[in-house]
Amino acid sequence: MTSLAQLTVELLRSGALCDYCLGRQFARLGYGLSNRERGRALKVALLMEAVKNRDEGLVKLLAENGGLEEAAVHLGLSKPEGFVCGVCGGSLSEKNLREMAEMVLKMLEGYEFTTFLVGASVPSEVREREDSLRAALGLSEAEDIKNDVSREVGKLLAAITGKKADHKHPDITIVVDIFSKTCRIISNPLFLKGRYLKHSRQLPQSPWSCRRCWGKGCHSCGFTGREYPTSVAELVGEPARRLFQAERYKFHAAGREDVDALVQNEGRPFVLELSRPRVRSVPFNVVEETINGEARGMVEVRVESLASRKEVRTLKSTSALTSKTYEVRAFFEDELDAERIKRLEEYFRNRVVEQRTPTRVLGRRSDRVRRKTVYWVEAALVDGREAVFKIRCQGGLYVKELVTGDSGRTVPSFAELLQAVPTRLELTVLAVETQP
Repeated sequence: MTSLAQLTVELLRSGALCDYCLGRQFARLGYGLSNRERGRALKVALLMEAVKNRDEGLVKLLAENGGLEEAAVHLGLSKPEGFVCGVCGGSLSEKNLREMAEMVLKMLEGYEFTTFLVGASVPSEVREREDSLRAALGLSEAEDIKNDVSREVGKLLAAITGKKADHKHPDITIVVDIFSKTCRIISNPLFLKGRYLKHSRQLPQSPWSCRRCWGKGCHSCGFTGREYPTSVAELVGEPARRLFQAERYKFHAAGREDVDALVQNEGRPFVLELSRPRVRSVPFNVVEETINGEARGMVEVRVESLASRKEVRTLKSTSALTSKTYEVRAFFEDELDAERIKRLEEYFRNRVVEQRTPTRVLGRRSDRVRRKTVYWVEAALVDGREAVFKIRCQGGLYVKELVTGDSGRTVPSFAELLQAVPTRLELTVLAVETQP
């Protein structure tokens, strides 16, 4: 008898094993077989050996602890009596796997998907029984029972639906528990990448709670709890959430602009994360038309492609490193000196600026000094008291304070060189780079 056959006999002597649980102990030996097929092949080979050698004890072992019908017939029985697998307790069977697949299909009704991944939940006592068995016999060619269950259910689902399994980025994740006969459906997030334009100077990027009641509702906010009635995130996210029948959304942008700033030209990059969507195939032009129509001219979006969570991380991590271009229209009380305006362009060429946290955001930002680079400035006088500055700078620089000086908290500043502090600013974002 070969060493593999001897090991199989030892396994069966240690307790009853179904085809799945026996075959799984040798999962890494041979390809193209399921564990069920592998386990049955081992039992049949042993039966042939036993019959050849007239080993009735081995035939009886195969009938009682192997549940092998052919062995039972050889002993004069119609089928094995009282056979229950000592590892899975009989839960791993063709019938149970098919019933589980049918349950999953019923739960998947109403979900649109093209790829899926099956995972399995297995009771700890089942895994402990199998671990003890492997440790006692020094088995090293086995695989986890979770993999066995996941693969078998996955094969059935693929055959029935025609959908493909995807181990990296599945649309749907299915977690089955064949022992409790339950399953969970997880519709994985959908990520939309695009750019937005902002045409209103009274619109925050994200929802803004009332400064006085912090969202509780008071006379000042008309008991809405809001400083502003809506935001870019809501104008983009809510229509998309409805279109994709998602439970919720998160709006991720490459940096943020002030409430009173416009975003023009190519717009600011964003990724919209839609959680647990039931629909996945809404055309981009329909998404754009719906969002733009409901935004009533305040926001305009262009959806470019699908994205991934990795792209969200990249968007966030590179925002402070990538360059931004702004236009600032500044209004002054006194006449400006044209010569100083010209000198401003020369001075702020690759100039490092030190900024202490601006006074206007001290309530929500830590007080520290940031060093940011201004790459270039183009300055032009509109008339004696109005100037337009085009500024290319590093992400994270507070542009308003670059112009005003913020009472000396930003050094150097335009106000310092011009010897004049503007009374009013109009800021427009012209370009936001996505690569550092």
